[in-house]
Amino acid sequence: MDHLFLTAADGTDFIHGTYDPGLVFLSFLVPVCLSLMALHTAHIALSTQSRSYRHVAIGMGGVALGGGIWAMHFIGMLAFTLPASVYYDKPLTALSLLPGWAASWLALYVLSRDRLSALRLVTGGVLMGAGIGLMHYTGMMAMVTPLTMRYDPVMFGLSIVVAVALAMLALWIRFGLRRTRIDARLRFVLSGLVMGVAIAGMHYTGMAASRFLGEPGVADRSIRIGATYGALALSSLTITIGVLVAALNGLIHARELYREVEASKSRLRAIVDTAVDAVITMDGYGTVQEFSRSAEQLFGYPAAEVVGRNVNMLMPEPYHSAHDGYLRQYRQTRERHLIGVGREVTALRKDGSEVPVRLAVGQVELPGDELLFVGMLTDISDRVALEASLRETAERAEQAASAKSFFLANMSHEIRTPMNSIIGFTELLLKTDLSPAQRGHLDTIRQSSRSLLRLLNDILDTSKLEHGHFDLEERDFSLKHLALQIESSLRLGAQARGLFLRIQYPATMPEYFRGDTLRLLQVLTNLVGNAIKFTERGGVTVDFSYEQAWVHVRVADTGIGMTPAQVAAIFDPFTQADASISRRFGGTGLGTTIARQLVQAMGGRIEVDSLPEQGSTFHVHLPLALGVRPPEAPVVNDGASLPPLRVLVADDVEQNLELLTLILQARGHQVSVARDGQQAVERFLEDRFDIVLMDVHMPGTDGLQATRQMREIERRQQRPATPVIALTASVMAHDRQQALQAGMNGFAVKPLDVPRLFEEMVRVLDGREAPAAQDWLPAPKDLYVDWARGQALWGDRSRLIRSALAFLDEAPLKYPLPSDAAPDAGEETLRFSLHGLRGAAGNLALAALSGRAADLETRLRSGDRPGVLHGLPGLRQVMQATRAALQAAATHQPDAPAAGAAPVLCSQAELPALIERLQTVLAGNELDDALLEQACAAIRARGNPDQARELQAAVESFEFVRAQDLLRRISAALAPGEPAPSEQEV
Repeated sequence: MDHLFLTAADGTDFIHGTYDPGLVFLSFLVPVCLSLMALHTAHIALSTQSRSYRHVAIGMGGVALGGGIWAMHFIGMLAFTLPASVYYDKPLTALSLLPGWAASWLALYVLSRDRLSALRLVTGGVLMGAGIGLMHYTGMMAMVTPLTMRYDPVMFGLSIVVAVALAMLALWIRFGLRRTRIDARLRFVLSGLVMGVAIAGMHYTGMAASRFLGEPGVADRSIRIGATYGALALSSLTITIGVLVAALNGLIHARELYREVEASKSRLRAIVDTAVDAVITMDGYGTVQEFSRSAEQLFGYPAAEVVGRNVNMLMPEPYHSAHDGYLRQYRQTRERHLIGVGREVTALRKDGSEVPVRLAVGQVELPGDELLFVGMLTDISDRVALEASLRETAERAEQAASAKSFFLANMSHEIRTPMNSIIGFTELLLKTDLSPAQRGHLDTIRQSSRSLLRLLNDILDTSKLEHGHFDLEERDFSLKHLALQIESSLRLGAQARGLFLRIQYPATMPEYFRGDTLRLLQVLTNLVGNAIKFTERGGVTVDFSYEQAWVHVRVADTGIGMTPAQVAAIFDPFTQADASISRRFGGTGLGTTIARQLVQAMGGRIEVDSLPEQGSTFHVHLPLALGVRPPEAPVVNDGASLPPLRVLVADDVEQNLELLTLILQARGHQVSVARDGQQAVERFLEDRFDIVLMDVHMPGTDGLQATRQMREIERRQQRPATPVIALTASVMAHDRQQALQAGMNGFAVKPLDVPRLFEEMVRVLDGREAPAAQDWLPAPKDLYVDWARGQALWGDRSRLIRSALAFLDEAPLKYPLPSDAAPDAGEETLRFSLHGLRGAAGNLALAALSGRAADLETRLRSGDRPGVLHGLPGLRQVMQATRAALQAAATHQPDAPAAGAAPVLCSQAELPALIERLQTVLAGNELDDALLEQACAAIRARGNPDQARELQAAVESFEFVRAQDLLRRISAALAPGEPAPSEQEV
């Protein structure tokens, strides 16, 4: 190693050379330019997809970078002048090219891989630095001079480190920072500068490590041209090589781009040709550029017949004529109306037929302000046909729904019209003197008619709810009052069955809410009524609670319960727990369906928990908003205080006319009748009436037409408007609307509810009533109890007396009244007590007590509290007198039917066989009135009138299972040794 590096024997007397500044600068410029070229070539190799192009690019980059290293070295050597002759060994000089080329190629190859790791970056830097160093020191070995050349070991090592470090830095800038935000052009320039500095820096560091020993002489480079010209020539050659490399790289890149363009065109063509939708492209003047295969199939044209022609050939009128104008306006204004928006249009086929398509148009801006439009067309013939079919189906469904509504309205009218007569005349007959058997038969007719009416209402309600033709009111109401109203109306029915009914409304729960009071009352009355009906022992509890803006009503009973399968189907229409339920308890199975539909319409939900023989619990959850106390509603007159009126009644059914005439004349009104609308108009012209009751559906001139003619007569003769109330069996909403539009003022539904009819009469007469009634006077003894009405309601006189006395016993606790010692009781409590007394007494036919309570309630609502307090002692007197009347009637109540009942004679010995025959009849869910009357008569004769009444009530309520249980108990009590009455016939 002594011939390479300095030793102590070499001393310190060295010969120094000089540098030409211009050539030094040129030696930096050349490697920087070629480094830029080489690194760019490596970048192309990294991005190309062709392996052959990658290798060619790497090779060209290696040539450029290796040539740059070699050229820089010898330009730097030409810039260096020694005081001695210097020339270069030609073979060794040529050989010095190889290390730079090889190292550059290896470094670029390593760096052109898909993923650049830190190891590859270091490897590339080391190879590049080693190649620069090897080329430099090989070139130095080609230098021939009489001077002796040695190297300083430290500077020698430093030159290698400089080359490796700067090469790594250059490569890292170019390739390692690709995923950063640094601008790509800045990275490219920086990497070229650093690589050029690495090459030149290594050279001049290596020259600084060189030491020349010997005797100085005359400088002689053995080059026949000047050093400057030689350096320029060498630089030109090197740059020429670089340009050739750049040109080759450009060709490679262009070829690569061409291949990519061709591949892109092929992919685009494949997409267009295989697309299911038709694809058409056109220029800014409407000339077709592309016409896909799907377009050929859609329009029937081959592409050759369409390309180059105006696209409006594919459009029917008026689009054909207007299309060029659309394009011209767009070119001028660039206003987009159709571009980027899909729409449905009609296209024109080659055969002249039209096809519905969905068109979407896109726009592409081409260089040179050229426009290209791309249209995507989808054949929607099948969809249009399907939509037409669906519309036709929807129309048929609407027609069917309309037909159903018309059918329901017609059936409602046809059923309600005869029911009006049945119920009305039954009520009139029940107010006459009848035998117990006759009264029982009439009561059965009335109950059956009412059941049929409820069924009809349920069916209509269900139909309206299913079709959404149901409006809910939104008003403030007292939920507590509604709870008490339910208890007041259903408690007596529960007591009649031996059941308890408890309503629990917490004192801490808000009282006032907003919602539909009537529909909520309908839901709860239905659920509580069902609970009472399906419970034979125990009772029903109704709990109210309020949590997180939801009202929760819990209706629990101790009745028959349900299985899980029955619970799952309980809300289905016409569904009951099992097939025998309707026979055992009655009903249609629509009640819970309507309840659920109403609750859902109010935004709530209804749930049920039940186990067989353990009862059921219904949960109603409603999102009711808190409300305020509603204003006091005026007390509606029941018609008793109406002054005598002149009433015109128009109806085409003779029985309806007779019934209305009897009802109105009983109240002191004068009645004129008309049997159709034309007669009604004639009567209206001949006379003046205070009010008109007009049937809507009549032959010839119907009620609507007659009312319009009456209003026209009033207008011509300047007569005051006469109130007209529509009488109809229809309950459909549009019928009410038509009645109002015809000029009618009120609406009464058949079968007629007499109290509601008079309420409507009072309302439409704008409150014109008789003069204020005088203070209440004690009623005659016979008017304390309306025996005819009571027996019609309760079945027999004994049951009525028992229930009425029980009510009077409970009244002081249930409906407390202020005492003389504490007259300042709350007004709400007093109003509730008077209202409860009025309703309960009315249900028990306690006419005097109900009338007195109603009078006081009216006064309280009108603000006359002192008058109410003054009248309370009289109310208590009426209660005492009513009790006395009931007790007197109970004392003289016979145990056997009155004469005239025509009982069938039956000996006491025949009673077991009679009971067995009756059990057989009831087991088949049938009725035999004569057999039932014989059995009840025999049971009463045996000294058990209560059992007879209970048996008759069970059968008349269609509770056949309970009746059979009672008969079995009576039969078991008929022991052979038991004393029996004489052989008296009953």
